[in-house]
Amino acid sequence: MMASQAPPASARFSLRSPLVWAVPLAALVGFIVLQVGAANQRAFIALNAIGPATNDWLWANITVLGDTAVALALCLPLWRRRPDLLWALAIGGILATAWVHGLKPLLEVPRPPTVLGAQVHLIGPAHAYRAFPSGHTTTIFLVSGVLALGLGSRFAAGPALVVAVATGISRAVVGVHWPLDLVGGAFGGWVAAAVGLALARRFPGPGRLPGMQWALGLLLAACAGALISGHDGGYPQAIWLVRIIGFFTLLAAAAAIWRDCRLGAGA
Repeated sequence: MMASQAPPASARFSLRSPLVWAVPLAALVGFIVLQVGAANQRAFIALNAIGPATNDWLWANITVLGDTAVALALCLPLWRRRPDLLWALAIGGILATAWVHGLKPLLEVPRPPTVLGAQVHLIGPAHAYRAFPSGHTTTIFLVSGVLALGLGSRFAAGPALVVAVATGISRAVVGVHWPLDLVGGAFGGWVAAAVGLALARRFPGPGRLPGMQWALGLLLAACAGALISGHDGGYPQAIWLVRIIGFFTLLAAAAAIWRDCRLGAGA
């Protein structure tokens, strides 16, 4: 038995909402300021200095939130109650993937360690090329955008944006992305979320094909299982956070299934 369907994302989402355009516009303005003002490298050095001034462990744990497996696992609790949002996430994910993996090999932007060498404070693995746009930032802004716009609640929008911005900044703090990469990721991820929600309204897949809802749920559950089994995204300092996320998202999904089965048995 499938859970009763919540109102679709289209019931609350509107392309006329200022929040839909505020984030991409802010990212675009940031891109222009960094590019025209030749401030990209200076801004990176300032952000990267936050690491040694604070705590490497903290930033390693923040940055893994943009890892694809972690971000998808965090969406698993939506599976039973908000399949419409998962469908929007799936559509947006295709667009975000095209954004990241279309531009990275095309532009081949060198990473900070390649340009600045030993000046960079690295937390975790170093990368040489394919900096623009930041994949982690794109991913977290996709997920945060679907939640903030799809839930239609300012109580959801605020925390979603804070997590997205912190995760994006962490990519410079750990030493692998320029600020231009971050605003590029924020732009692409948020636009992908908005387009995903708009298309999910037009083509409500899981609502008509319950098998699709199960397929999406199993994909997210597989991501959560991978976290428990030791996936750390290149940041071993975050292994326990990653495992905790995997465990509790699977637990939440199992509890939802158990609750629905009990409701079905009592009907």
